[in-house]
Amino acid sequence: MQLSTKKLANEINKSLDEIGVPENSKERLVIFSRMLDIPRQQAWSLLEGQSIPDEKTLEKITSELEIDTDDVIN
Repeated sequence: MQLSTKKLANEINKSLDEIGVPENSKERLVIFSRMLDIPRQQAWSLLEGQSIPDEKTLEKITSELEIDTDDVIN
């Protein structure tokens, strides 16, 4: 089983939409970065599905945004 970066990005963005985070990419980036206490570059690559988060960051994402990891595994 492998984590799908695109599926994770889709789930992150869907969850951010559900909690009312603006769709404007710059605002979303700042809010997501602060929410997880991660650098903006890392937040951007996660939002765009370009990187796999480390285990600690993945735990923060799934906890904060209530994402089921089964939804993001190939």
